[in-house]
Amino acid sequence: MAESTSFLFTNTVRTLSTVVRERGYNVPAFKGPPSLGEHSRTLRRNRDGSMTISVVFRGRAWLSTLSDIVEGFVVANSDLNIATQLRDLLWSVIEERELSKVEGGGISPPYHSLNSAA
Repeated sequence: MAESTSFLFTNTVRTLSTVVRERGYNVPAFKGPPSLGEHSRTLRRNRDGSMTISVVFRGRAWLSTLSDIVEGFVVANSDLNIATQLRDLLWSVIEERELSKVEGGGISPPYHSLNSAA
């Protein structure tokens, strides 16, 4: 039986957050889905300077969701000098821990194109 998308999303965010925090980067809060239904990802800067990233993770390709998670971390750290380094770190963790693999070969019904607010 395939894992639920909620579990995959939560597990991936937790795993990547631990690695990012250990390396001294900022860790945004993640939730889903965005309240703006026409977007697959939204970003909100909170009053305390932290960020909340909302991502659609049901009914779309898992790699698209992973990409939105990675970009959420990059935007939350908003330093163009480290963006490539942080992206490389996150994708290497995804690869090493096989976070891109979805049991059962896929997730949910086909993804309908949404726009990103970021």
